Order: sequence, then C-alpha cells, then structure tokens
Amino acid sequence: MALCLLLLVTLTALVVIQSRPTSVQPLELVAEQDLDRRWGTYLSEREWGNPREAIAGDGWGLSWRGAIDTDYRFGDDGIAGVSDIDGEFRVGWAFWDGVADHVTERFFGATNPQGSAGEEILDDRVFHENTPNHAYSRLAYRYPRDEPIFEIQLESAKYDATSLVLSATVSNLTAESQTLTVALKGWLAAGQNVDPLANGLLLRGADKAVAVVGPPADEWQISPRKGALDANLREGGLDGDQGGHIGALAYRLDLAAGGRRSVRIALAETSLAEANNASQVAREVLAESNDVLVARRLESQEVFAGDVLAHEELYRQALMTTLWNQSHYRWDGTTEVNPEWAGRLAAHDVLIMPDKWEYPWVASWDSAFHAVTAALIDPVIATDQLRFLLSPRWQQADGHIPCAEWVLDEECPPVFAWAAWRIYEMRQDRQFLADVYPGLQRQYDYWWQHNLVDEAFFTGGFLGMDNLPRSPGQPQADATAWMALFARDMARIASELRDTSSAERYWLDRGRIQEGINSWLWDEETAFYYDINANGRPLLHKSYTGLIPLIAGVVPPERIPAVLGALRDEEQFLSPAGIRSMSAQSALYLPGGAGTGVNSNWRGPVWAPINYMLIDALDDIDPAFARDLRGRFVIAVERDWQQTGGLHEFFDGDTGEGLGADAQGWTALVANLIAEGWPAPAAAPTP
Repeated sequence: MALCLLLLVTLTALVVIQSRPTSVQPLELVAEQDLDRRWGTYLSEREWGNPREAIAGDGWGLSWRGAIDTDYRFGDDGIAGVSDIDGEFRVGWAFWDGVADHVTERFFGATNPQGSAGEEILDDRVFHENTPNHAYSRLAYRYPRDEPIFEIQLESAKYDATSLVLSATVSNLTAESQTLTVALKGWLAAGQNVDPLANGLLLRGADKAVAVVGPPADEWQISPRKGALDANLREGGLDGDQGGHIGALAYRLDLAAGGRRSVRIALAETSLAEANNASQVAREVLAESNDVLVARRLESQEVFAGDVLAHEELYRQALMTTLWNQSHYRWDGTTEVNPEWAGRLAAHDVLIMPDKWEYPWVASWDSAFHAVTAALIDPVIATDQLRFLLSPRWQQADGHIPCAEWVLDEECPPVFAWAAWRIYEMRQDRQFLADVYPGLQRQYDYWWQHNLVDEAFFTGGFLGMDNLPRSPGQPQADATAWMALFARDMARIASELRDTSSAERYWLDRGRIQEGINSWLWDEETAFYYDINANGRPLLHKSYTGLIPLIAGVVPPERIPAVLGALRDEEQFLSPAGIRSMSAQSALYLPGGAGTGVNSNWRGPVWAPINYMLIDALDDIDPAFARDLRGRFVIAVERDWQQTGGLHEFFDGDTGEGLGADAQGWTALVANLIAEGWPAPAAAPTP
C-alpha cells in the first residue's frame, strides 16, 4: 500500500514527509467562488448550557463537565468543527496533555450563574480566516488555558466540493520537551455506523459515506459512548473497535523545546453505494495536502481584498468572523424551560449565531443585523437569515417572532423590515422583498393587536435590552419608535411591490405614531424622550430608549438640536468609542464590567447596532457628527481587535475596552460602517 505519511517532524522548522514530492507548480484548485457550501465550519462551539438541552427545567443545568458524557438531544459541539450543511457528518479536534483530568473536546467556559457577568469562554482561542464557501479556515488555540504550553493552529482547506484537508499544527511554547495527544473525532447521529479503515475511519450515513484518512494513528477507537474518548485516553489508551457512531484517531506528539509538529487528515464524501471509493479519494487528497493548504491559504488573502479604502484588515476579519459564527442549528422548540413550545419550531438550518460560544442560539434581532452584514459577503447568506425568521418554521401563525431561545414569548425590536430594505438597497433583489413581505405584514399586524397601548403607543417588554429600567405594560419610547420605523420601511416595501393601498396605510400609521411620540413621550424640561411609568410620569433616565425616535426619523426639526446636544456631550452620551447606552449623568450608569453578578449591559456600554443605526440617521442630519462617530467606533473596535483578536459584544463607556462575548455577530456591523464610510473606488469605465 502506498501510504502517504504526513507526520511533521520538526525542531524549529516544519518538515513534511510524503510519499512523493510537493509539486513545483502551484496546485490548480476549483476557485473559492465556484465551490458550494455543503461543507463548512458549521459545528457549534457550545451545545451545553442552553434551553434546548436543559436538564430538570434549568437551561444551565447541563454543564461543561456534564457535557463530556451526556448525549445531546438536538446538536453537537466541538473544536474547529467541520460538518456538512445538514449536520449529519461531524468532525472535530480534541487535546490532552497527559496531566489534565479531562480530554478537551470542546472549549471550556463558565455558564451565566458561574461567570463574572454572564456566560464567558475561558479558553484562549482566536478566529482568523474563513472564506464565503469555507474553502479555507484557521483558528488559533493556546492550551492549556491557565499556563499555555502549546499553541495550536487548526486549519481546514477544501480540495473540491466533496473533499478537504484538516490540519493541526502544534508548537511547543516552552524551553523543555513536551508531549501532547491530538485526536481527530468523526461522528454521526446515534444508530449509524463508523467503520475502521487502514489509518482512518469511514462514517456511513443515511445515503452518503465520508472517509477520514490520516497518518498511522498511535491509538484509535470506535464507540457508541460519548465519553469514551475522554475516559479511555486518560485511563491508559483507546481500546479499538467496540462498534458505534463515534470514531477517533489519536496521535501522541513529542515536541522538543520550541519544536513544532503537525497532523494532517483528509476527508472525502461519496455516495453510500460507492463508500469504498471515499477512502481512495481521501488518500489522494492527503498526498496533495501540503499544496492544498498553501494554495487555499494564499487564496484566502485575496478574499474581500480591495473592497474598502481604509481599515481593510478589520473589515475582512469582521466578515470572516461572521462566517465563523455560522452554525448548524437544529431545534423543534422542545425544552423543559418552555414546555408549551414543543413542536412549534422547525429549525434545521445553517444560521449565523450571535456568538458561536457564548450565544449559540438564534436571537431574532441579532439575526437581522447579521443579515445586513452578510449582504457584504453573499446575498444568499444574507437573505437566508430573514427568510428563516419570517417562515412558519420560526414565526408563529399569529405573526409573533420569538425573540430568542431563552425568551420565546418575548419581543425583540421589530427591525426586520428595516433589515430587508437595507439588503434590498444593497442587492436589488425584488423577489426577496416579495418573499418576506407576507411575514413582515403578519408581524406588523401582531404588534398592533398585541403590543398597542392606547391609540398610538406600544410596549414590548425588555426588547433585548435586559437591564434598562422598564415599567411593564406602559408606553415605551423605544417600542413606539421602533414601530414608527417599522411602518416607514413597510411603506417603502409596499410601494416597491406596487401594493399602494397598504403603503398608504403604513404611512398613515407612521404619522399617528409620530404624533403620539412627540406629544406624550417628550419631556420639555430635560429635552429628551422617555418611557412612561405606571403613574403616567416619564422614567427619567436618558438611555438608548430615548434615541430610537431619532433613528426612526420622527424627531421634529426644532427638537433635534437638543437631542444632538446630549449626544455630543461627553458628560452624557459621547464616549471615545461612540454613543453610550445610558447617559453618564444617570444614577444607574455603569460604563462596563460592573463586578461579579452585576449586569451592566445596557446601562452605559457602547453597542454596535444602535451606534450603526444612529450614524445612518445622522448622515442626513449632521454628516460631520456622523463621520466623527463612525471614526470613533471603527477605531475603538480596531484597537480592541488588534489587542485581543476578538470582536467584542460591547465596549466600556469610559475607556472603549471590549467586553462580553469575544466574537459577537452584530459587532461585525463595523464592516458596514467601513464600507459605507470608506468605500472602494468605483471601477473605471470600460473604454
């Protein structure tokens, strides 16, 4: 057998031993844009600690430790995981240093009750490249987390639509020899089979087969038990073929001081009838793995290049982080947290998560912003987000759009018509508008039927801003203004679709709402908009709630100077990173990390989505101020990314420090701010 050994034997340099030399000419591969998205980095980073996997009615009941050997009901998770678009075949990395009391098969972190201010990833991993069709991806991981000994570069590179290379390159960061076991797992749903191959595994699915082939493993196993890799590796070694749906290949890497070694695996998919061919194809791809990785890595450097005139590196990373946040999300609503929702949802899609580790579930208004950013990448990815939300598989028959997995009955801000119109402006896809219009109409009517307070005021509960002061059931400045924005964009969409009678209705509704906002939600003494409390008095805390009327375009000209004065005031809203979520003069103001157990989220920090919408509104009102805010936010995100490698969830209202989740999907709106503020020059006209 001509076996391609891709063991990397190194001291300070990378040496690849192959059965034949690397080709002199660069490998000619299918162009990235001509590949499909059937295979990608779609595996979740955290399935545990979510309502869909709740134990005893507690969404955080399944811990990281418990996830080692507890079978999930709906999904899977792993490290730098790759799967097919249906989530049937899953492959992921695992590591053990011979000392820890567990094998690391998924990134470690704290759940909301344990973290200093909510869920928090504690492992040190950074997302790097990821391309639209997932032709190439790279993630860096430092292990173990407390005192890193190893830096691990995890790459995937497609050979073609049905085969790819996976690579784990381990560097010893210390001045002493070290040993690390690197394992590659491949698995399917329970009840299906993994078969052994010479130096590999064959995953037999319902109608397809996937071969995973690599260098000779030190140990391997096939098992039906989820915790088998962890238990067996730590108890003296893997124990071969027990039969089952989970397979693993383990490689013991001995690294000299400062040394580096790699493991490379090839994966190939074929029809079930031709399962044996998958192994041969995988071996052929393995023989080309060095060229495949080099070619795809170089190709990734050109992705999104030249799209913008400034801040290009940040722009590219924001879009690539969006691609990293794509996950296969499967759930039918069944949960012990909200048992009445069982069977009311039918998610089985690759969707953009708010954050692949910290928020690995659909949050509806996050998804709207994700879609607007994804429109810079690919119109299909963008429109898929809204098509899903506005389909019967998520939107309820009465028009309600569940806000998030934790709060299915609650409302998120109704920004979906705004997002649909923005995508239409960018992509000019009239059929997309026609497809989502009925769902938007149902949601619009739902709000009038269920969230109306009096004749032109609305309430919406927490509306995704979970620690702002609220008065339940009373008129809210943000909910009411969001509905004014909703009506405006519905009128635009209806007009574009030649539904003139509905367009007229939406414009009339907007006028009613605008009059109500300005008659009752404005406080003349403090010159700002507020929610109303149960006594009919304003809740006098200046916050984002009172800025939504400006975003919605319903502030009369004579009041705009006062609102802009508050925004420009560094003692109130203006911060180095942009507009704070609450005035610094408020007694409730908390600029950033507020201490263990204290949620400062919307009581001071700077958030991307509201800043993005404010800047968009200010472009027509005060372009110079809009430019200033655009620069502040972009530079703050850029500085934080350069220092930490992350796109953080929000930013300290005093210092601009990035806080919260470290790969937040809607913070990728920074790419839109860059594209709209520093666009690439128009192509020269053809002579």
